[in-house]
Amino acid sequence: MKKRNLKMLSLTLATACALAALAGCSKKQEETTEAPTTTAQAGTMASVTMPAPPETTASELPEGMMYSYLTGLPVTTEVGTRRPLAVMIDNEKKAMPQNGISSADVVYETPIEANEVRLEMIIQDYSELSRFGGMRSARRYHPGIAYEFDAIFFHHGHSDIALPYLEDTEHCDDIDGVTDRGYPATYEVDDHAKGHRTFSNPEKINTRIEKLGIRTEVRNDFDYKFQFAKESAPNQLPNGTAANKVTIGYKQNQPWFEYHSDDQLYYRYAYGEAHIDQENNQQVAVKNILVQYCDFELEWDKDTKNIFTTGEGTGMFITNGKAEPITWSKEEYWDNTHYYDASGQEIQLNPGKTWVCIVLPKMTGEITVE
Repeated sequence: MKKRNLKMLSLTLATACALAALAGCSKKQEETTEAPTTTAQAGTMASVTMPAPPETTASELPEGMMYSYLTGLPVTTEVGTRRPLAVMIDNEKKAMPQNGISSADVVYETPIEANEVRLEMIIQDYSELSRFGGMRSARRYHPGIAYEFDAIFFHHGHSDIALPYLEDTEHCDDIDGVTDRGYPATYEVDDHAKGHRTFSNPEKINTRIEKLGIRTEVRNDFDYKFQFAKESAPNQLPNGTAANKVTIGYKQNQPWFEYHSDDQLYYRYAYGEAHIDQENNQQVAVKNILVQYCDFELEWDKDTKNIFTTGEGTGMFITNGKAEPITWSKEEYWDNTHYYDASGQEIQLNPGKTWVCIVLPKMTGEITVE
């Protein structure tokens, strides 16, 4: 397990002014938008064997089962060795309701331009979905997030400075729905508002993945992003502060999470109501919430945000009705992000789904935990 000797901020989560300390440690890092060197092509169909996740043994699970590296929960080996999809999901009010978001293993919510925030869902087993979407475009930092999970990146358009990363075939297996490469995998629906109708389904995306010759199994040298506690010994955050309601101050959708002690999950609300997935009519609920403060700069249009997800910064880890301050670190664009507690130990998530909120320093005081 990795360990960092990072100076932690003194933090009392119960007050907004104490939360202001979180943003102070987040700092801008220099990142280039020049095209990365490419040395490999995406069309390799190598068969790989997925190693067992850390701190598990084969005897703990029945034959044919393994622990998911996305959730820490038992899954079949067929599912657990399959590369996930990272899909850009429309998050505007007119795009509601979304399809498939409640089935995602991990979701990133990130600012993009003006007050807009967009979702990037990481989903490994999407075979039972009737459709997923609506889909939207990517920004520069989204391909790097997909790579942290060895995910195939599926989106509908992109900003200009994202292009060098999308074209880096060593790291990014990219399917863009506005190009010939990805257009056959998308279609328009008639039950959503105009401009928010781009969707896909398992059959279309799998056909396109096969046509493009994209690797479909997790690579055998994959470096796990998350560490998980065992279900039999959950992480109770003994030094944490009560976290029964978590409000994230995104101006567009004003989301919040409410903790249910009966199933120990955080139920999500947005736009003033329960966040419901049209696919199954269920409210989105997750086990873990990570809040990650990141610096940014404005792109040429002075509106689109170029968020710096490399370097070091601060945040919060929220699970099982508790919250604690954390730090995060990511050395290079194509590296994993690691999260550390006050002692410098890498945190252990509890098995289940995770929602990651990328927030900006100016949002300090708009993140409340009570």
